[in-house]
Amino acid sequence: MSNTTNIVYIGKKPFKKDTVCSTRTIFKQGVPTPVPAELAQRFLDFGEVWVTEAEAKGVIERQKFLEEQAEKKRIEREEAEKQAQLDASLVVAVDGEEIDLGKYSSKQLDTFVVAHDLVIEGAKKPLADYQLKVRDSMRAKAADEGEE
Repeated sequence: MSNTTNIVYIGKKPFKKDTVCSTRTIFKQGVPTPVPAELAQRFLDFGEVWVTEAEAKGVIERQKFLEEQAEKKRIEREEAEKQAQLDASLVVAVDGEEIDLGKYSSKQLDTFVVAHDLVIEGAKKPLADYQLKVRDSMRAKAADEGEE
């Protein structure tokens, strides 16, 4: 009678073929699989791939927690990138049309400010700062109109 030990595959793939001990055993992810006791330690030397059945629940829960954390970080990073793109963009929407204020000269911006009844505080130079002020004022106006 052969002694067996249950080990669990915890890798990323849905299943794993034994390439360590050449037993041709196929391990399904998260499912305890019996292996000969004398080979179990060879499998367990690869702690990122196999664990004992007793350790499996805690390891799987930890993996899920880490995956959730990674997903949250990915979402936060994507939102930060979107916000950075929005902050860098000088495009504003006027009556359903997108206008790139980065292409406007200071005189064109003055005309834009008067035409849309915007209030801009501070100097009109340098042009890049003035463009940002006009953009921010236009976005604030659009947000106020959206609330009403």
